[in-house]
Amino acid sequence: MTQAPRPTVELMIRHAYVITMDDAARIFEHGAIAIDKGRIVAVGDDADIAGRFTASRSIDAAGAPVHPGFVECHLHASFQLFRGALPDQMPETDAFDTFESVFFNTVNDEEEYLAVALASLEMIRNGTTCFLEAGTVLTPAVAARAAEDVGIRAIIGDAFIWDQPQGFAQGMVETGCSACAAQARARPVLKRAPKTREEALAMMGRELHRNKDPEALVTGHVAILGLGTASEELMMEAKKRADAAGVVLNLHQSYSPADTEADHKRFGTDPLLHLEKIGFLDRNVTFGHANHLSDAECEALIGKGTSIAWAPAASMMWGHGGCFHGRHAELWRRGANIALGSDSANWSNDFDLWRQANLSVLTAREAHGDRTYLIAEDGLEMATRAGARAVGMEGRIGSLEVGKRADLVIHTLDRPELIPTTNMIRNLFYSSRSKSVHWVIVNGRVVLQEGRLVTVDERKLLREANKAAMALLTRMGCRAEPNTLARRKPNTA
Repeated sequence: MTQAPRPTVELMIRHAYVITMDDAARIFEHGAIAIDKGRIVAVGDDADIAGRFTASRSIDAAGAPVHPGFVECHLHASFQLFRGALPDQMPETDAFDTFESVFFNTVNDEEEYLAVALASLEMIRNGTTCFLEAGTVLTPAVAARAAEDVGIRAIIGDAFIWDQPQGFAQGMVETGCSACAAQARARPVLKRAPKTREEALAMMGRELHRNKDPEALVTGHVAILGLGTASEELMMEAKKRADAAGVVLNLHQSYSPADTEADHKRFGTDPLLHLEKIGFLDRNVTFGHANHLSDAECEALIGKGTSIAWAPAASMMWGHGGCFHGRHAELWRRGANIALGSDSANWSNDFDLWRQANLSVLTAREAHGDRTYLIAEDGLEMATRAGARAVGMEGRIGSLEVGKRADLVIHTLDRPELIPTTNMIRNLFYSSRSKSVHWVIVNGRVVLQEGRLVTVDERKLLREANKAAMALLTRMGCRAEPNTLARRKPNTA
């Protein structure tokens, strides 16, 4: 009897240690993945998959780990050309002034393109295959083009959707300080941001047109800046539009003690309790940071299924105490959806979710004095499944399952950190992290091959980005600090 020919798929990954991150947390120690037309068509034991399909192209993982691509849930991609330019001892007030008053009124579209492309290169190299932009790229079309050119999945929002921009100061200054309030009122206007509620409403949701194409690599969501910059009317309209479009609503919330207290005074109660009361708190809302929450706010957040993008390095960089006072790890243990974010250059300074996941687990253990409070598997789930849910794509990415998009990472065992192969997950999480990322596939397309970007001329792009950064700093009236050792002066006060 003649055997029927095996179906042909475009790509097969063989001899892999497959970490699926599916509902059953399955691992195939000798696994394979079949991919066709951008989707996963089979996952299982290598002998089974190889016996069922033929492949136009095969990748031999040689026993190395393979896992879903990481999902970056809070990213300001336009700041990359400004990385490292802020003095390490600069107060956050001055840092925000530099961005609001100078950077956004100076940067042009080509510089934003290079910044987003640079950020995308970094994410791909570190095993991130999808990012949610936080609504601060002034020309979203530029961000979309950069993401498409590099080959990373991106979810873009409109820039600076606000109707009371003076509220931006509450995240930076001492609450109740009259001098600070006067300083905030005197701030220059962002030339390319909305000036009124009518302008904000006219701009809100423009990027949703990208969702008409179900195969699009770059899609849209609804973003508002938050941090006291949006009236209740604007917030509720944003929620209405996100609901209608079936997308995530993304904003900053409870970042620092100052903006949290300012919101408390504005609402007359804990901020999240007020947002729950007015119908804003919901499953399709994702808060960036949320470092300072009360007991009652935690209950409300869990009850409504709202997601948080935890950015531990950003809090640590500026000393906000989120890793000690934050409730992220506790909320995760209680069933809340906690994803991860890198924030921006000069706030965590690198776009490596392995770092964020590692910090999340280790700081939780330190803060709670308990080695078991979070474990490696928790960090991996935050970076994959939880991230996919936080960006509204849990049905498409976040795990290696039949029917999902083929966004995945292949590591290499040619790293001392992964040897011996005693426990792949612990060795990945605590030892090699992003250092062993070897191949990256997005939507079934190879983007990183054996450590080399194949979608763009990486060296050329890096040169162009560096040249553009120096020109931008010059126009801003800034200059890079000299490369000398900065010594702290003794505090004699």
